[in-house]
Amino acid sequence: MEPDSAQDEQARATAAKRAPSRWPVVAGAMLAQMFTIGFYSYAFSFLVLPLQAEFGATRAEVMYAMTASTLAGFLLAPLLGALVDRHPPRRLMCAATLVYAGGLWLLSASPDIGAFIAVFALTMALPNNLLGVLLINPLVSRCFVATRGRALGIAALGPSLGGFLAPPSFVYLLEHFGWRGGLQIYAAALLLVLLPVLWLAIRGVPCPDARARSTTPGKNAGNGFAAILARREYWLIGIPVGLSFCTIAGVLANFTPYLVSVGLPVGDAGRLLIASPVGGVIGKLLFGHAADRLDKKRLLLTALLLMLGGVTLLALVPSHAGVLCAMLAIGMASGATSPTWGALLPQVFGLAAYGRVMGAMSPLITLLVTGGFALAGISFDATGSYLTMLWSFAAALAVGALLLAALDLRPRG
Repeated sequence: MEPDSAQDEQARATAAKRAPSRWPVVAGAMLAQMFTIGFYSYAFSFLVLPLQAEFGATRAEVMYAMTASTLAGFLLAPLLGALVDRHPPRRLMCAATLVYAGGLWLLSASPDIGAFIAVFALTMALPNNLLGVLLINPLVSRCFVATRGRALGIAALGPSLGGFLAPPSFVYLLEHFGWRGGLQIYAAALLLVLLPVLWLAIRGVPCPDARARSTTPGKNAGNGFAAILARREYWLIGIPVGLSFCTIAGVLANFTPYLVSVGLPVGDAGRLLIASPVGGVIGKLLFGHAADRLDKKRLLLTALLLMLGGVTLLALVPSHAGVLCAMLAIGMASGATSPTWGALLPQVFGLAAYGRVMGAMSPLITLLVTGGFALAGISFDATGSYLTMLWSFAAALAVGALLLAALDLRPRG
């Protein structure tokens, strides 16, 4: 089995050299994540206080929008993962963009917080999956072999670019057009910019190959959902990655309210939050390049420990300098996670079922992220502080690091 797997990889590398350039696919994937994560993770924080003010909602009620959307993604992920393995990615991504734009327009017309939560859940889950890593990691991995880690790292720059652009852009939109007008303008940008780029860039992507097995002998995944869940590697990778995403999502979604709670000016939120995407760019490029050469498990473990340090600093030193350094570390760790995780999965599970593996792993990650959102809102409403949230995230990351350390990638006879 090992020689066959090596020959498969060599054949794919040779074919990739002869094929037209796949880098436009990476550019389209990067732009898709910029628009999706830019809003979902970075801009949503700026909507929390305006939504509370307009609807008289509690902090927890506003966060239920994220919770409900994440749970909807939980239910959709296995189905969408199977679609990723069977259907052209261009069609899936363009359809998701149309749903995304329509959802933002409907959100702008919400009459109350209940309607906002319902629309957010029903319309944001699909694009968050099909314009996110569930589709993009398999898409990019199937286009590249020798430089897979680098390509994944460049594609993953999209969320960091979104982090650069979304905070100042949404502050401007909120100040000049209000939150409703801001969502409408963002929806128009999706239709005028993202949709045509995806239609032109996502072309000629190779189909999944049943011979594209794991490069780790004896560790090829079954195609079924139950077979994937039965794999020990699924849990030892999925839980640490899920805890990492839980932490970054919870911190970003509550960043502006966190600054207010520790007495820092809300006007500094945009400038301080920029540290996260700056760190993300560094982490994605550095660790993506390293993933083509170094042990992917150790790289992922390093990312977890770096995020643990950032969260601890955020809890202990709530000053301008402390928050800046903490967000830089958290952003770098988050950036490092994307390409190393994306490159590790095909090594363990193979390429043919990559979409289904992502579809099976996404619900696990979703549960962890959902818990983080709920913890943030409920703990703040109960204590008036975000310290409980931050220390809980730190403890969870320590557990995740121990689980990942137990992952055994040695060949089995």
